[in-house]
Amino acid sequence: MCHDLPVPSDDPEDRITELEGELAEARAEAASRRRPESPADGTLAPAPRRVPATFLLAELLPFRWWYIWGLFMVGVALIAVWAALPLAFTVTAVMALVVIYGFQLFGASRRLALLKWGEAATVTGSDVVTRGTYYSGTTWSNAYLPVAHGWSVERPRYSGPSTKTQVSYRLGDHEGQITVRGREYEDGVVLADPRNPAHAMCVSSFAYDLDRDPSGNWVGRLRPRLVVGMVVWAVVVIGWLALAGFVATWALGAQSSSATTPAGGKLSVNGNGKSVELACNASAVTINGNGNHVTLTGHCHRVAVNGAGNHVEIDEVDEIAAAGVGNEITYQSGNPAIDDSGVSSSIHLG
Repeated sequence: MCHDLPVPSDDPEDRITELEGELAEARAEAASRRRPESPADGTLAPAPRRVPATFLLAELLPFRWWYIWGLFMVGVALIAVWAALPLAFTVTAVMALVVIYGFQLFGASRRLALLKWGEAATVTGSDVVTRGTYYSGTTWSNAYLPVAHGWSVERPRYSGPSTKTQVSYRLGDHEGQITVRGREYEDGVVLADPRNPAHAMCVSSFAYDLDRDPSGNWVGRLRPRLVVGMVVWAVVVIGWLALAGFVATWALGAQSSSATTPAGGKLSVNGNGKSVELACNASAVTINGNGNHVTLTGHCHRVAVNGAGNHVEIDEVDEIAAAGVGNEITYQSGNPAIDDSGVSSSIHLG
């Protein structure tokens, strides 16, 4: 028995079309071998679904440019304040991270709830609410902005106006709307929580791709660029906390420092806002700077106070010289020679 075989066309254009079709089939077959088979669109495993550990890690290590900008502004904008009150920097640095993670974890809780309980809603329409222009709004230049097609999310570089799209959806008897910002919404899947259908997001709102295995469970793959961002953010947080800890250690060490000088030696206190206790041994002590609280125990030969707003307590002293402004000097015993050449200083027996 003979079978007729297809005869190649003699027309070059027809032959090119045939070759292109064969090439497309070969590429599709190769792609199917590289990727695990995905379920039909909208098919998810029954809730509650397991959330991959990689997704949890991505939520805990979020790289956002405005997070970096916020930390930079905390460190630089008030640098004059930090120089005078270093402990205030440590407290503010920690609080900045608390605020960032408070915002991040609030959004993460909503995203993780959708991964665990969400269902694909029916999109009933979309409407562009605003679009940036050269004169108003936001425009992007060579930025990675996500755009969703079904479950697939692409993140190519984009230059153009920022768009706010209002997307209408339906889940069961509930009809709601969400707002998609950045790229204009096209046809991405909207996940909604059946327990609270007003809680919904487009798949482009997730930093990671929502791939699924044949059973409809999430596959925890992360894009290389996302992994790099996570590592960078981890380094930033560790470095930020290390800086805050170093500043706190240095400030506390400076404020609680104590020293003893040899008999007749010299000692000085420099800086601002310190709390220092020194043991005099017939020493000459010079106090510079502003807003220091200095306690001098034992017998001091001479105490010279410069700067402004210093509070000095002395056990016993032979000579006091006040040359600054608004200093308060108290001595407990002795009959010191007093040279008050400063302004509005107070020198008295305590």
